Amino acid sequence: MFARKLFGAVAAVLLFTGAVHAAETGAAEVRDRVRVWRQAHEKQVLQELAGLLAIPNVAAADPASIQRNAEHLQEMLRRRGFATRILKAGETSRPAVFGEMKSPGATRTVVFYAHFDGQPVDPKAWTSDPWKATLRTGKLGDPATREVDIASHNGPFDGEWRIYARSASDDKGPIVAMLAALDALRSAGIPPSVNLKVFLEGEEEDGSPHLTDILRAHSALLDADAWVLCDGPVHQTGRAMMYYGARGVVSANFTVYGPLRALHDGHYGNWAPNPAVLLTHLLAGLRDPEGKVLIPGFYEDVRPLSDTERRAAAAMPAIEDGLRRELGLARSEADGRLQDRVMLP
Repeated sequence: MFARKLFGAVAAVLLFTGAVHAAETGAAEVRDRVRVWRQAHEKQVLQELAGLLAIPNVAAADPASIQRNAEHLQEMLRRRGFATRILKAGETSRPAVFGEMKSPGATRTVVFYAHFDGQPVDPKAWTSDPWKATLRTGKLGDPATREVDIASHNGPFDGEWRIYARSASDDKGPIVAMLAALDALRSAGIPPSVNLKVFLEGEEEDGSPHLTDILRAHSALLDADAWVLCDGPVHQTGRAMMYYGARGVVSANFTVYGPLRALHDGHYGNWAPNPAVLLTHLLAGLRDPEGKVLIPGFYEDVRPLSDTERRAAAAMPAIEDGLRRELGLARSEADGRLQDRVMLP
């Protein structure tokens, strides 16, 4: 999984930062140079990731550790030649890390986004310390799985080995993979053809309560021709994937009303409205069994897929049957292809 994420990041960085120089050098030669660099530096890359994973990062509960993460990330960026600063919006805002590297002659700018905070964690529910990167040769529960000590391992690192730690994949892994990709391109003699900016958020898993304010307050600093979000999975086939959009969420609070005091359902049930039942009907009425949203007017401003998007989705490998077996699903909504369904709101 590590190698696949690294190559996915290399592909993204290469596409947006080194396209001009890569075209001059030759894509195959660039891949070969990057692969040689990666094979020679696997341990160093993993050790850098392990160092970042060792810093607790629960934004809602531990602001001091979030600040430590931010300072650690600033140093990682500075070692690569980025000018850095901390961005905040108000006293309660968690820090976001900003980095910038200008490229001589570049006329376009790309911002790479990731977040470094993580979900709350219960150490008792973990097989190993969530703040210590544990490298295993397979999945937990597999009798053949064994632990590999990163520091003492001298052979190659299998791309299917897995790192267990809080935020190893979501989203510290992509940060280190992105920086490793830049190191690999630099080693290959491919300078960026665009100006680079990095925006690393420190409270995404807490709902990004200050993100809008940070973006507004620093809009000129964060101005760019494109943003690349390094916060997504590889394709279910294991191949690296570039995606051209992301679905978000909208939160809302509902208040339902019932009697002024608790009532015995044997005496008042089927007559006095039950708030829990009212809420159940409300939620069930938001969408049909096939996933269609039933809120009036919901789809009015949804842009239909273009022919190009439909062709791109149709060309992707069919993985639905195997994925249903893996997840234990008797059926999927509308029995459609995953690529088509996830492009709907």
